[in-house]
Amino acid sequence: MKATTSILLLLLSSTFLFGQDTSFVLAENGLIVRKSPDQKSERIGKLLYGAEVEILDETGIELQIRDGEKSIKGEWFKIKEVDGINKGYVFSAYLVDDKLFTLDDPDIEKLKKQIAISDQNTEVIYNYLINNYKPLGEKSELEYYEWDNKMLCSFSQEFEPGIKYSIFECKEAGGTTVELKLPRINRKKLMKWVEQIYEVGKMDIDQNVWKENNTKFEPKKTNPGCYFKIEEKGQATLVELYCGC
Repeated sequence: MKATTSILLLLLSSTFLFGQDTSFVLAENGLIVRKSPDQKSERIGKLLYGAEVEILDETGIELQIRDGEKSIKGEWFKIKEVDGINKGYVFSAYLVDDKLFTLDDPDIEKLKKQIAISDQNTEVIYNYLINNYKPLGEKSELEYYEWDNKMLCSFSQEFEPGIKYSIFECKEAGGTTVELKLPRINRKKLMKWVEQIYEVGKMDIDQNVWKENNTKFEPKKTNPGCYFKIEEKGQATLVELYCGC
């Protein structure tokens, strides 16, 4: 009897641990959630790039759509967003099983102190990477100011796990441009990270807001400040930052 009870408990625990089937959204502009498994059905929500969803039902109802010049086949899945409120039907071709990369939360107060006391390497994202990730080698693609050939104005550096950082600020009064290449990442979590980085060196001129389908985080009006842009490219997510006039 005890052996039978143990087997039942093991089966129940296995179902609890492994019964949930989750996937991640890989639609660059987001994935529409519909009320029923039909393209003409009411739109009831939208999932951001990288959103994690629980698969409630694989309906078997097939669908073929055009995405640019490509024809894509899939079916309707009933889903529930794991970290959100969306629940309904989505096109399965834009779901993948691989878990996406997540950035560590920045220590905002530590970054503020680092920027305040440092006379070089004052760029926030670079300090964040040094604090949280292991560099893979030295700085490369070095450039120096025309008026001071000992002072770096542009370089690149790679970090674990598959992060590449590049900065360019060689033009006099030309502002600072940063490019950050990341493994594919959850858009909602990336948006939170961008907002936290922005808080470190926030200017009082104008509060940044999200624009253009959550791909740009910039001042409400065209003012001096910091402009963030997010773009998906193949297996990577790119974050571009420009700070200046």
